[in-house]
Amino acid sequence: MSADVRCAARRLRAIMIAAAFLTGAAGCATARKGAPPRPSQETAAGMLEIVLRPVRDAAGVVSAIDVDAVLRGALQPGAEALVLDTPVVYAGVYGIADRVEDLRASDAKGAISFAAADEEPHPGGFPHYRRWTAQRAVTFPVRIRYRSRVQPAGGPGGPPFGIRPSAGGVSGAGSGFLVLPENVEVAKSRVRWDLSGFEKNASAATTFGEGVFILEGPADGLRQGWYMAGPIERYPDKGDVGGFSAHWLGAFPFDARAEMAWAGEAYDYLAKFFRYLDPAPRYRVFMRLVETPPYGGGTALGDSFMLSRGPARPEEIGAEGPRDVFFHEMIHRWVGGIEGPQGVTSWFSEGLTTYYAALLPMRGGFESVDKYGERINALARAYYVNPARNWTAHEIVEVGFRDGTIRHRPYQLGALYFADLDARIRAASSGARTLHDFMHEIFVRRETEEGFVFDHAAWKALVEAEIGDGAAAAFERIVLSGETIIPVSNAFGPCFERRETRFETEDRGEIAGYEWRRVETIPDSICRNY
Repeated sequence: MSADVRCAARRLRAIMIAAAFLTGAAGCATARKGAPPRPSQETAAGMLEIVLRPVRDAAGVVSAIDVDAVLRGALQPGAEALVLDTPVVYAGVYGIADRVEDLRASDAKGAISFAAADEEPHPGGFPHYRRWTAQRAVTFPVRIRYRSRVQPAGGPGGPPFGIRPSAGGVSGAGSGFLVLPENVEVAKSRVRWDLSGFEKNASAATTFGEGVFILEGPADGLRQGWYMAGPIERYPDKGDVGGFSAHWLGAFPFDARAEMAWAGEAYDYLAKFFRYLDPAPRYRVFMRLVETPPYGGGTALGDSFMLSRGPARPEEIGAEGPRDVFFHEMIHRWVGGIEGPQGVTSWFSEGLTTYYAALLPMRGGFESVDKYGERINALARAYYVNPARNWTAHEIVEVGFRDGTIRHRPYQLGALYFADLDARIRAASSGARTLHDFMHEIFVRRETEEGFVFDHAAWKALVEAEIGDGAAAAFERIVLSGETIIPVSNAFGPCFERRETRFETEDRGEIAGYEWRRVETIPDSICRNY
């Protein structure tokens, strides 16, 4: 999945990343213990410099990350006092701000005191923040130090944003532990690691680079990446293969190296299929095995994703990895998002990704046509039996991360909506255009066109212009208001046709719905190239 985050309504923006490596340190910087971040050779104006030091307990398990930062720059216009913030809750991960200990800040005048206040919580577990407001005027640079404890075992399931110990190391998202300036003009951030708390052969990697990295843009961008440190294994052993690499902690039931080689081939295929990013962005996969719940699952951030899972079950030993998850999470890089209220836009970011994640493994020759049929029928069943099938998008957001079945309704609905839209675009254009032609134009405009606002109003105008036939009104009724969707018979191509069926459920009896059966007279080659 791709998380709906605090800034979900922003347009996608390109983030330029420059990795700075120290020689002789296996790609990772080592700072003197207790030393503040050294001044960068880059301009000191608008710079946040951070040292991250994982802390292990007596048993060798990482219990926290110590953060030591120096903030240079100036308050944003109109700001009266320095404000720092971190999530209290972030996409179902609770207590992040409560795990921040010994937060201290100082400037040339000495210690800075803060007053803390929390935003109103969101009932669906979506992000809300704690803000620390300085009680006096500050002078830059400001030094900020604190310890962020790891997310404890237990608690609700959800995306793996929290920092968790794993196989002697630690990993998680920046949103799971970083306290950042909210109202300071930061042009770039420089992050390095102090790995002195580990044994030999420890390394560190992030979405933004390995070892030391520089992230261009506002400091909040540091939250939108994965962080991993410890006895990391990687594919390939050095560098990347076609811009792809992977990093993991723990022993998985599948052959991690072989599965990551497969994922690299899938990434190359996706780059060629979507083609609007050329060359394809540098991409990193992160995987961790945690011993206690919540285990996490797969979640994409920027040019990367994290697979977080629990101990292997006996039947998993020696099996292939979760390749459907690999495909789904990598597809997020190209699908991106649409602007709109937090959580309401999942029909697009998750629905279109789910549609492509069913279709493209078959189109690319990674899976059989019959497997594609299994995937689309699993989607159809999940949608028609979902107890929230006819809920509005806003009602689903109110439940949010408290109920996984309800939260995934937009994934299923979105996938069926886009399959139906593909068939309607083909019909309206007499076969000259497809959904992918339509989406490719939008992707290119979103990436390159200054001033292009891609929100629900834009979507309705675009889809109405493409197929007419009340398409905008249908979007409102089905996607936003919860009317049941019945895709046309050839929504999944000529190789499958719609049939009425009844689905057995454990607690609600039989539920009427639809399935798609294979048309045996049509060869696989037509299915793959339709």
